[in-house]
Amino acid sequence: MENSKNISVLAREDCCGCRTCWDVCPVNCISFKEDKEGFFYPSVDESICISCSKCQRTCPEINPSFYEKADMASAAYANSEEARKAGSSGGVFGLLAQEVLSAGGHVYGAAFDDNLKLVHRCATNVDELVPLMKSKYLQSNTSGSFVEVLKDVRSGRITLFAGTPCQCNAIRNAVGTKNDNLITVEVVCHGVPSQNLFDKTIAWIESKYSCRVRSFSFRSKYKNALHPQAFSYECLKNGKLKTVNGLHYQNPFYFGFQKYITLRPSCYRCKWARPERSADITLGDFWGIEKYNPSLDAKTGISQVIVNTEKGKKFFVTLEKKGLIWHEDFPIEVAIENNGCLKSPTRLKPERELLFKALESESFDEVVNRHLKSKRQWIFDLYYGMPGFLRRIVRKLMDKRMKYE
Repeated sequence: MENSKNISVLAREDCCGCRTCWDVCPVNCISFKEDKEGFFYPSVDESICISCSKCQRTCPEINPSFYEKADMASAAYANSEEARKAGSSGGVFGLLAQEVLSAGGHVYGAAFDDNLKLVHRCATNVDELVPLMKSKYLQSNTSGSFVEVLKDVRSGRITLFAGTPCQCNAIRNAVGTKNDNLITVEVVCHGVPSQNLFDKTIAWIESKYSCRVRSFSFRSKYKNALHPQAFSYECLKNGKLKTVNGLHYQNPFYFGFQKYITLRPSCYRCKWARPERSADITLGDFWGIEKYNPSLDAKTGISQVIVNTEKGKKFFVTLEKKGLIWHEDFPIEVAIENNGCLKSPTRLKPERELLFKALESESFDEVVNRHLKSKRQWIFDLYYGMPGFLRRIVRKLMDKRMKYE
């Protein structure tokens, strides 16, 4: 029977999987169970529940909160080429995180563990920060991290928490909005696939190429990368470590993510896909910046920075005063126009249901060929085989009708 005092009141399709309820429960009556799609949902042991409602109060889906819409958005990048390459966009997150670390603070973010499971972990120095940097396009396991953030913040330690908007809203609910020790940094997010689908893809690669994948990087900035959505992975084969580079359409998981057919159900009705934001600072890619400043190219890494609070402004201005970043300000409408997830959630496509049904009964090879492989791959191969000047001409001729970028 549903208990109106605990998280069981939340409709399954609305659960974002942030796991805050699991972390804050004082009697450990909440566990998370994996469904057939590979996503995790809360399960309450009603015999233990004391109806304290703490899980409800911290749940971002039940209690979403937003700051007023910002007036401006900044296009920014790190002045250091090394710092810029270390990030997926312009390298701003790494600089913000280093400011916190230099003040004796802690930084929480998503990183792959040794088994390529994405988990939230704490960085206390620059070396520990490196795995937290760059985009990871799947849902992280935050279990335990909210408790650690609470301990740090309440002890007076400055703490940066980076994550998806729903995760940032969750930690704000847990900590409270009046605590100056917590700074939240959210990504502009169009949704998260499951760890399970990523695991299946890695297993498929290992079986197909008789290797062991040791690491995986989305948004790889390897030399001569032809697209901002490039990837790299390291694999061990015949005792030798090899690096494999590719573009998004050449990897089943990445391709499905770019088609938006692999996301968690709640992502298609996301409360945070709107101009009003839930974190101190919002980071993303400043797509389309070339229209407003022809000297810039988003493919080289330009961060879109939206500062939503005075606390966030203080940190961002610090980077400017120290000469660590270049930035140019634009009306917020420019950012919204060029990033759909600042306006509305990702649209649910009928193919999503077909994909997950196929995953239940078909081999992964069959699923890849039917749903996770481009039907016009030869066009992509031809396009990316062209010299750069020809690709630029093609892009202008197609006038956005073909989504190469």
